[in-house]
Amino acid sequence: MRSIALLAAWLLTAVPVAAQEGPALEPITLAEVLAAGRAGSPAIAAARSRERAAVAAAGVAGRWTNPAVELRSENWGADIPGLRLDSFATVTQRLELGGKRGARRGAALAGAEMARVDAFATTRGIERELAGRFLETVRLRDRARILAGQRDALAELVRILERRVAEGFAPDAERARLAAEAAAVSIAVTRAGAAAERAFLELRALAALPDGAGAAALVRPDPLPLPTGDPAQLAAGAAAERPDVRASAARVETAERALHLENSLRIPDLTVNTGLKRTLDTNTGVFALGVGLPVFDRNQVAATRARGEVRAARLERDYVTRRAEADATAALLNARRLAEAAAGAEAQLVEPATVARTAMRSAFDLGAADILLVVDAERAFADARLLENDIQVEAVAAAIAARLAFGEAPLP
Repeated sequence: MRSIALLAAWLLTAVPVAAQEGPALEPITLAEVLAAGRAGSPAIAAARSRERAAVAAAGVAGRWTNPAVELRSENWGADIPGLRLDSFATVTQRLELGGKRGARRGAALAGAEMARVDAFATTRGIERELAGRFLETVRLRDRARILAGQRDALAELVRILERRVAEGFAPDAERARLAAEAAAVSIAVTRAGAAAERAFLELRALAALPDGAGAAALVRPDPLPLPTGDPAQLAAGAAAERPDVRASAARVETAERALHLENSLRIPDLTVNTGLKRTLDTNTGVFALGVGLPVFDRNQVAATRARGEVRAARLERDYVTRRAEADATAALLNARRLAEAAAGAEAQLVEPATVARTAMRSAFDLGAADILLVVDAERAFADARLLENDIQVEAVAAAIAARLAFGEAPLP
């Protein structure tokens, strides 16, 4: 019995880091974390670098092919006496027909759009992770605070019972039961504080927050506004702004541009050769035209495969769009339900539990309450606050998920 009391006393004096009162910290909002994460993310920087490279490549994709210079000398080693060498200096330029230059430029522009969409999707993914870690850190931090409040309340009850036991007004068994409950809550505080600290360290690393920052500085976001109206209609109108839908549309554009390029390759190019010829000490001009004959190979294999890729990309785009609309609809409905539950959590959970706890504490102060009922009232009050904390954070997380599902930024 004495060991239980000592353990409870030690745990009641051990305040975890997450619940300690320290110097005032500069508040950190979710918007600031998102901005810092975007600015310091290597993944976003890499995606934007690829985007810039693709845009620059598209700017030079339609240039002419390089000319070829030929220097040629003939009649070497001839057995005819006095036969002089014939010398040629010519330039050959290939002239692309069938719109090949425009097709190459279009394919490069489609690649640039793919890189742009990839950078957009990468940014949204980082924002989603940052918001999730921020809210989880806030939830765990406030969970530790709520449990710390329950621990302090039980510690006060334990002190009161110790006096009553010493004066002979209460059995020691009641004090031991309450001390064991207090010890269990103290352990829960320690675990919640450690979880909050770990979550914050992971958030700080991802968002490149300053070393002096702490979980206590995070500002709990206010409830976010949700769009009104029919969820299915709203989702259908906003699906095109989602990263996955934009990526599927960009893949269709890329496939169509590739098909256009492959079709243009079926038309042979024209070559122009011109230059100078020196024969018998006489300079003359040289001019020739050349064109391939599309008798055997007309690029049918590549063009056929490109047509298949176009059809596959279009089918995938339709599927991704339907799935995106369903996902956005479900996300909005879930966000609305959680927002409604969060709005009524105080009145439906915390206020009744507060009334019951206050009544039991009053009875305890008068010595007319069973200790188990007091413990149950304290536990019900803490559970109500913990559930309210969870539902409030979940409502904000669901609202952010709904905004992302509609292709919007996490915050208005």
